[in-house]
Amino acid sequence: MEKHRKGKKSAAPRVKIIHAAKELFSRHGAKRVTVEEICRSAGISKVTFYKLFRNKSDLIHQIKWALMEEGFKRFDEINAMNISYPEKIQLMTRWKADFAARVHVDYILEMTTLDDVWAEVKRRFLANISEAQAQGHIRGDINREFLWMVLEKTGELVTEGRWREVFDDLGRYQEQLRILLFFGLLSRPEDSGQIPKNGG
Repeated sequence: MEKHRKGKKSAAPRVKIIHAAKELFSRHGAKRVTVEEICRSAGISKVTFYKLFRNKSDLIHQIKWALMEEGFKRFDEINAMNISYPEKIQLMTRWKADFAARVHVDYILEMTTLDDVWAEVKRRFLANISEAQAQGHIRGDINREFLWMVLEKTGELVTEGRWREVFDDLGRYQEQLRILLFFGLLSRPEDSGQIPKNGG
């Protein structure tokens, strides 16, 4: 019982640090935020911080994994819904756009620098594309690895900052990428009313 109480006590500072760090990283990006600023915002001493985390990189890594897990969980929830595949893609894109709107773009870019996180994203993406192909939602003659290569290349538009030449926010970039990848360039009658809204 005493052990359990100690565990609950030590959890409180950890939660405060993670919450404060997420808030600061979301506003400024992780590189610009110092351990001192995190501790000040959390109301926690640096001694306590270093008892719970090896360093700022350790904290960043744990938060990135938590955010990725949040994304995977939301993806799985949407995937399990009894709606059409295009509707699922739209919901997933909306979630990404909302996430991009509330998180500093620098932090989103920093999240993609972790090899283990990126490897898991790729694994999940390829598995989901394969499942969609098996169910007839996506063309079977599209090579999954090639599709991933295309996505990696479009990701360079974000890392290089070139998306800013066309869009005001990252969410609009995500939306246009969704339309291009999943619906292509050829117009359909049902799209005619959406062109002014999504174009340019």
